[in-house]
Amino acid sequence: MSPALASTTKDFRPRLIERRARLQAAAGSVSTDYLNDLLGEIDSALERIEQGSFGICETCHDPIEVDRLAQNPLTRFCVDHLSQKELASHQQDLDLATQIQAQLLPPKDIALEGWETQYRYQPFGAVGGDYCELIASNDGQTLFFAVGDVTGKGVAASLLMTHLSAIFRSLVSLDLPLAEVVSRANRLFCDSTGPAHYATLVCGRATVDGLEICNAGHCPPLLLRHNGTEKLGSTGLPLGIICGGQYTVHECDLDAGETLALYSDGITEAQNAMGEDYEENRLIRSLRNRFDHGAGQMADSVFQDIAGFRKPGPPSDDMTLLILRRRG
Repeated sequence: MSPALASTTKDFRPRLIERRARLQAAAGSVSTDYLNDLLGEIDSALERIEQGSFGICETCHDPIEVDRLAQNPLTRFCVDHLSQKELASHQQDLDLATQIQAQLLPPKDIALEGWETQYRYQPFGAVGGDYCELIASNDGQTLFFAVGDVTGKGVAASLLMTHLSAIFRSLVSLDLPLAEVVSRANRLFCDSTGPAHYATLVCGRATVDGLEICNAGHCPPLLLRHNGTEKLGSTGLPLGIICGGQYTVHECDLDAGETLALYSDGITEAQNAMGEDYEENRLIRSLRNRFDHGAGQMADSVFQDIAGFRKPGPPSDDMTLLILRRRG
């Protein structure tokens, strides 16, 4: 049993027992044969837990994907050994998740008085756990922006990302101070997710007067100025670690042509064939190589450089880059 699965198996037993009790309570609303089939599946899963074979594919004996077990503890086969019917159903669910996530992403080039924006979002698989947000106020004077990374990968991570997006979209509409938005988001995320789930996040607001930024345990945002580059460290714990976490806000201004870059660790931790990381310094060099060419070319330059650096290896994590550039 994999360490990741072993650490969560203890959680599956009470869930299965609770599901069994609910089925028995609903015995009068379904046929006896159907009820017995469902109870048999639950009992079989409980028996596999006792025998130590829970979470192991019955065909290839490799571990079943943890995120799939979290969604359905009765799963007995890994993705590679689903039946044709199960495979078709799985693909339909994945297609729907991909469509939903794509609809949650903001427009690529939201512009605000004094600012231009561009982002690039590349999930590791069909869906990802990176969070990218741009929300303009109704009067067009304020732009909320965020980049985050929730724990895990795949569909399970994308569900957490969707939940995080819903929290922030609700809170941003209340026009609260930024520190209060992050504190409330942390509390809501902490109360509504498991203890093993958390999210690193950088968010802020851009106005005609400048920027305010809050970093909750995420990769340091980069302030690309004409005469150098500054890094903005974390001002609080990741969301979901401590429900009463406190967050502070950093205020700054950028001159015309200067840029703020937010990114996920899938960029700096991308590896080449020799196992070397792309790292922050190379990201800075790539951004500065296109510093005078606008936000779009800066973003494209980074992803082109990563592709060349990683070649021939495939991506190993979600990658997100968000750029806010001060207009002249």
